[in-house]
Amino acid sequence: MKYYSHNKCKDVEVDLSQQQWDDLRETYVECIVDNMSTKDLVAYVMDDMTDYVKKLDDADFLEECNNYWDDGLDDVLEDINGESPDKVDTIHQRRELDAL
Repeated sequence: MKYYSHNKCKDVEVDLSQQQWDDLRETYVECIVDNMSTKDLVAYVMDDMTDYVKKLDDADFLEECNNYWDDGLDDVLEDINGESPDKVDTIHQRRELDAL
């Protein structure tokens, strides 16, 4: 496999073991994350988590929620069902801000 080396101004052959590929991937991810702002990290995690939960069927998602909130799931469901409109308004306002 080859890549163009900007330092050497030519194509360079790469021959890595699987462990070396894994190390390169890990190093790449660490560098990308280290250079992200907190805002960018939050946005990335929000997008990733949203994609993750959208792929779950409703039963699996409810199980994830129950595992996360434990005793608090009843309160969250009450908020979502409109029994606590202030909290639901806050959720909708946050979504509108995220969309900007």
